[in-house]
Amino acid sequence: MNKNTIAIVIGLIAIILAVMNLISIGQLNSSMEAKGTDAPVTPITEEKYEVAKAMGYMQRFSTKLYWAGSQENWELSEFYAHELEETIEEISEADVIDEGFAVSEMVTKMSIPAFEQVEEAIKKQDKSAFESSYQLLIQSCNACHAASKHAFIEIKVPELEGVYNQKFSK
Repeated sequence: MNKNTIAIVIGLIAIILAVMNLISIGQLNSSMEAKGTDAPVTPITEEKYEVAKAMGYMQRFSTKLYWAGSQENWELSEFYAHELEETIEEISEADVIDEGFAVSEMVTKMSIPAFEQVEEAIKKQDKSAFESSYQLLIQSCNACHAASKHAFIEIKVPELEGVYNQKFSK
């Protein structure tokens, strides 16, 4: 495939994922409306789940994942992908409802499909696929934030590698 064809395919994948995210948001909103937004929300677990703490881990691991992948350090990328996956799964399995939003359900429907594409790019050791799938992962984070009325938390592709005292190149 030539570069134009690859760019078109990546663009189509991005559009498809964006539409899937919008559909997921609509389904979640419908589900929440059907349950009644005025009804008190009872968390499934008795302990308060610290969403911000878990999201902080996600941000740290995803940032380190980005730097490792952008340097084509696939072994380190696999390590941070694993750490990020564990955090995503923890949130997904915790049945978290925070401020009336089904956080676990949103993470399951929005983050996991995007993350799986990042994992696939790492397995293929394909830098171009990694960068485009990472961008989709970031878009899924921001779509989830918007759906949960936290659009003011906007995640972006990292720009300053020197934030961590860690070598990411191989």
